[in-house]
Amino acid sequence: MKTPKYTLTNLILDYIVKYELSINNIKYNPLPEKYKSTIEEKYATEDIMRLGNLIASPIGYNKSLLIQRGQETPSERKKLKIFTNFRSAKDFVRSYSNTTSLKPSMELAMHLNRLVVKDIVDDWDVGKLRSFSEKPNEIYDTWYKARDFYPNLNITSHFNELFDWIQNGADNNHRLIKIGVMIYEFLDKAPFTAGNQITAILVAEILAKKYGYNPDNIFPYFKSIEYISEDLLSAHKMTKPKLDLTPFLEAFLYTISLTSLEVSKEFKDTYTKKVKKQGSLELYLAPRQIQIIDFLTLNQKVNRKQLVDLLGVSFMTCFRDLKDMMEKGYVKQKGKGKATFYTLSKEMLEKEDSMTPKVE
Repeated sequence: MKTPKYTLTNLILDYIVKYELSINNIKYNPLPEKYKSTIEEKYATEDIMRLGNLIASPIGYNKSLLIQRGQETPSERKKLKIFTNFRSAKDFVRSYSNTTSLKPSMELAMHLNRLVVKDIVDDWDVGKLRSFSEKPNEIYDTWYKARDFYPNLNITSHFNELFDWIQNGADNNHRLIKIGVMIYEFLDKAPFTAGNQITAILVAEILAKKYGYNPDNIFPYFKSIEYISEDLLSAHKMTKPKLDLTPFLEAFLYTISLTSLEVSKEFKDTYTKKVKKQGSLELYLAPRQIQIIDFLTLNQKVNRKQLVDLLGVSFMTCFRDLKDMMEKGYVKQKGKGKATFYTLSKEMLEKEDSMTPKVE
């Protein structure tokens, strides 16, 4: 495949650098699973919510969280089929690796398309490539009107050449640019009878993961695309007179760099506030006492009965732990008798930050 026409602008370079810095931030701020899984669930839920907005079927965050956790009610499953299909497709993307038998190709795109539109369109339209005499099904697709008309194009050959160029092209095009080109081609040509929009973004996620640009599939591409969906359509329209993809690539790289920076900042902040802090707490407190600190960080106050249940220890052991923490200035006792409860000492935790050992 011939490299599409575009100009490598300073904006494109800036967005690529920001994206790569985000990956390094995540790499150099490793999180324990309990913190990492919380962040992953948050962005996976946001992707479901943003998918709803992107396909003009909004459902809100709380419903998206239930879907992400597989807790939708049986009575809602039919109505939410596009979202439960999406969850299955995302599971496939998460499990995808370089050893997976399906390599980047139209065969891989067809597999994702089948996962996305299964039980939503007629069976013969699931994973089906269309001819250019056929209008694509507009269900759950707000891009279908942007498609252009290519009556003499062999879709399978064209897209397989595209995938080969992304993987093996002997040129200096950055892979994030190539992924942007792939999104453009899906938008412009709508190769499937149904589900082109969702399929395109899922394929982009797989390519980004395969080439090290989406660690653990954490970056929410659907959130990115939804954020500037109208701008992408406008940029696509701008490319047509001169067949120059520059404005489209600038828009795509801008939005994925923006969300990658957001995710990496959350990783870095969590590492600084939770992991580094715990490292220094271990110098002064026992593991049970650190559990108390974690609980109070989330719940502001606690009584001894709650801690006995939480820690699985006797009342006196709990009392001794709290007494030691009060003497060291980590917690404060408030109330009297049965109404006694404990809170964090903010002054001591602020001091704790300054006591964190510096890494040379």
